[in-house]
Amino acid sequence: MSGLFSSLEIGRKSLMVQQQALQVTSNNIANVNTPGYSRQRAVLESSRPLQAGLLQIGTGVEMKTVESARDRFLEIRVAQGNQGSGEQQALVDSLSQIEAVFNVGDKGLQEAISRFFNSFSTLANDPTSSSLRSSVVSAAENLSNVFQSSAQQLVDIQQNTNGSVIDTVNQINDLASAIASLNREIGAAEAVGGEAATLRDQRTERVNQLSNLVDIHYYEDEEGNFAVSVAGGQSLVTADFVNALTTSATPPYGLVQVKSGPNDITSLIQGGKLAGLLQVRDQLIPAYQNDLDTLAESIISQVNIVHAGGTDLQVPPSSPGPNFFNPITGVAGAAQAFSLNPAIAADLKNIAAGQSGSPGDNANALTLANLANQKVLSGGTETFAESFASLQFRVGTDTQGAKRGLDTQSALLKQLKNQRDSVSAVSLDEEAVDLIRFQRAYQASARFISTIDQLTADLIQNLAG
Repeated sequence: MSGLFSSLEIGRKSLMVQQQALQVTSNNIANVNTPGYSRQRAVLESSRPLQAGLLQIGTGVEMKTVESARDRFLEIRVAQGNQGSGEQQALVDSLSQIEAVFNVGDKGLQEAISRFFNSFSTLANDPTSSSLRSSVVSAAENLSNVFQSSAQQLVDIQQNTNGSVIDTVNQINDLASAIASLNREIGAAEAVGGEAATLRDQRTERVNQLSNLVDIHYYEDEEGNFAVSVAGGQSLVTADFVNALTTSATPPYGLVQVKSGPNDITSLIQGGKLAGLLQVRDQLIPAYQNDLDTLAESIISQVNIVHAGGTDLQVPPSSPGPNFFNPITGVAGAAQAFSLNPAIAADLKNIAAGQSGSPGDNANALTLANLANQKVLSGGTETFAESFASLQFRVGTDTQGAKRGLDTQSALLKQLKNQRDSVSAVSLDEEAVDLIRFQRAYQASARFISTIDQLTADLIQNLAG
């Protein structure tokens, strides 16, 4: 009788275990499209047998644990791939905006420079013509507006990028807090022998999201906590404690520096979206601004020198002639300060088209027009138009380089994810096989219980009879 009851207990345990295994399989199927989910496997083992003399009698099956299919090395590689991809994507997004500043067709700076110097060439045909002098002023004002607009757009993009730096730091802190919270939950669950596979998946996914934003290093300590550091070793997460990053605005433009505690780590950030944003804000845009300012300063100074050496239509002619553009001091900020001398706009006679004082003299207008062909930039190797073309080429090259970098990083990341998925992803074919396997085992266990129940009933009836 006791043997039948023992067999009944074996059947009961088998039913429970097969049901739990079916639940693990169904959970895998349900999460086949869940980002960061790692396939789970029910680990079954024989129950401790009973010793009966020299014999050991089996007591059935039990579920030892539920383990997730993970490869820590591949997970770390995926996080590293995310860093490169995030950085290149930030570069592409920002450089595409900058490229648009300098590629605006017939309303762009290249056309404005050409129209300005061509207006002097046209004025040389009739130096006393008010309409042609008005065209010179119009072309000069247009050139001023385009320089100012281009410079302001660079400033706006830089400020927007600065805002993105602040937003990204806030996202980093939010993810760090989530990782710390999951560290605490995982520790609490596993301290009492619980299973925390789902929480571990969520933590790994948060780490991947974090690595897309900033370069990180992480490891799992002996207690199962993820310790995360950024920027060459600055602690971000330790167990359930977060050393949040902060931002501090610096003069004169309010650009923020990223800090870990009292330490400025801005220059130490080497990967992720944050590194891309900082590279655009602190290196690329200032370099483009300097090239634009250098071009603006050269046009202002060269035109003013030639214009001051000519004669206007005033009686008597001004000597020396007035500055054509408002003079500036130094290169920095020249593009934004680019503006026509109000005296020229107010009185068209102040345009110095001649050199002899004769009303029909066009020598200075021709000299001004010829400035367009003078190689006065880059050590005497480039004209104004060539200098701007070099700036366009540099921006375009940087943009294409970032796009190629993004393509390379995306391909690498895809390969790493495929390798990780070969270990961790859910295969519906495999789960379908497991579903049938556990279903059949469950059905067999149910039949077994039914058989033992019938035998027990027969035995009781015989004993009663």
